[in-house]
Amino acid sequence: MKTEDVGAGRRRGDTAPPGGLRARKRRQTERRIQAAALALFDRHGFDDVTIEHVADASDVSVATVYRYFVTKENLVLHDPLESELTNAIIEAIRTGLDIPAALEHVLEHLPTGSAEEAERDARTRIRLANEVPAIAGAAHIRARARAEELVDALPAARREDRLRARVHALAALATLEAAADHWHDAQDPATLRDVSLAAIRSLRSAATD
Repeated sequence: MKTEDVGAGRRRGDTAPPGGLRARKRRQTERRIQAAALALFDRHGFDDVTIEHVADASDVSVATVYRYFVTKENLVLHDPLESELTNAIIEAIRTGLDIPAALEHVLEHLPTGSAEEAERDARTRIRLANEVPAIAGAAHIRARARAEELVDALPAARREDRLRARVHALAALATLEAAADHWHDAQDPATLRDVSLAAIRSLRSAATD
């Protein structure tokens, strides 16, 4: 699941996350570790890079890599904007929007610019998620958990038909994944945010046809 990669449609630093000096240092260390890991995976392949290699490249201990990311797959799948985007989608759902409409609303309000580094990292992460079975499996598990979060955010009346709600949630997330794949495979010059927005609008249009 590549929902979190929509964050590549934003400039890093557009919205300063909350927290003091300790939180900022943690985010800086997290970014350094992940950037080193993605560069190594891109150069040598996911299977041939160890956590020890990542630790050496980012000048931290192996224990620190595990403390920040828990698994090797999360070095690819983690996105620092994921929680922020999920919270925004949940808030939109709680205002009365259905899940696809909430996704469209959040995408519409993301900044349109994108940082070259963020887009490069996103392309690497998308490629690895498609090529490495272990990452694809972990992404699938994350997608199901994310879908349940969105379903649970729905008002009780809508949540009663849980099958319909799950279909809508998984369809919306699959649409974002399809958008990410298209953006990567076609080397689309548009930002991932714009391609994702077009895809969600297409899904909503199809649902009303």
